[in-house]
Amino acid sequence: MKTTASRLITALTAVLAVAGALLAAPPPSAAAPAGSFPVTIVNNTRGTWSDAQVYVTVMGMSSPGQWAYLRTDGTLRPIDHDDENAPGHLTKNGRNYANMSFTLAQARTFPLPPRIEGARMYLSYGQPMYFPISPDDRGWGGPDVNNPGDPNLDVYFDWYEFTYVHGLVPFGGNTTQVDLFGFPMTARLTQTAIGYDQTIGLTLTRDEVRSRFTQAVSGPFDGLMDSRRILAPRSSPAFRPGGAHAGFLQGYIDAVWNQYANSQFTLTRLNQTFTGRVSGGRLQFTKDGAGPFYLNKPSSADVLSCSGALASPGMAVTELELGAEFCAAFNRGVAARTSDWWRAASYYAGSPDNEYSAFFHTVSIANRAYGFPYDDVNDQSSVKILPNANPPTSLTITAGW
Repeated sequence: MKTTASRLITALTAVLAVAGALLAAPPPSAAAPAGSFPVTIVNNTRGTWSDAQVYVTVMGMSSPGQWAYLRTDGTLRPIDHDDENAPGHLTKNGRNYANMSFTLAQARTFPLPPRIEGARMYLSYGQPMYFPISPDDRGWGGPDVNNPGDPNLDVYFDWYEFTYVHGLVPFGGNTTQVDLFGFPMTARLTQTAIGYDQTIGLTLTRDEVRSRFTQAVSGPFDGLMDSRRILAPRSSPAFRPGGAHAGFLQGYIDAVWNQYANSQFTLTRLNQTFTGRVSGGRLQFTKDGAGPFYLNKPSSADVLSCSGALASPGMAVTELELGAEFCAAFNRGVAARTSDWWRAASYYAGSPDNEYSAFFHTVSIANRAYGFPYDDVNDQSSVKILPNANPPTSLTITAGW
């Protein structure tokens, strides 16, 4: 869930009685504030979905802890649970939701404000996104594909993640399959002044992705695909404790842990060296001689979600650092050979590994994808960050089908 209140615009909307469309209408002469820049959404669904059927929902923080949604004039409106019952609200399965989306028919190009942090730009086809807002206006509920009552279960959706604070935090964003794949999209980020022009994402059609996925993965991963999306293993109950494939990587993890019980573990990268040995079931190690620090043996679910023994509250920063490295190494199938941990050509060379992540790297632009939470280790993810905190010249999201 995600933040704060503003009854003024709700009241204005009620008085004007023009519902959500008015919230999307920009002031005719509004000047863009310094640091803002244009975002363009390109409908590349090849006629399957009209502009009136392509919805945009941008959620982000306008200040720390203050969640808001973006309107087409580039302003951020704080989330407000009263909007769930305001004129123009959405209704699904007997529950009301705030109307925080707009369609490409309303705006294909719109400005991003000079500050929006921890943001997600959801694109959805045929329906908007339905997000509940907490009664205290401190949070909102994103889609939960494992909740049979979630209103977004029958919605085709995907998203782009980004953050930006003009003058302080350079714009950075990425497409992602960390949780799921809904449909292909690309993101082109430019900054003309420095000649920056980078595009990431997927250019295949949705049918091509789905067909190639079934051909590329083994049986346990086939079940990740349904009629609307392909789940990441970390999102699938089948790969969680108690699921049919909960121990998919466990034999591999056990073998690696036994290896480092019988021989020294040494990893050198970024001019830093981690050294240790497994004792009593946990890895005791030092970093550049400092320590000791500890990592418990992860489960298969810990590896696929990069959590638990590899990333939990209370762990020391150095433990989290090596936990991220182990998570990446196990997912990529190189955990037994630390010399390959930072050698991308060695990744996904054989089972067992995260076949879902391996697949999306093979079909993405420049083999960059976010297939698991720490796929940015050794710069393999789809993240693109400008080298300065000036506004981009443009961001173009191409939504495919």
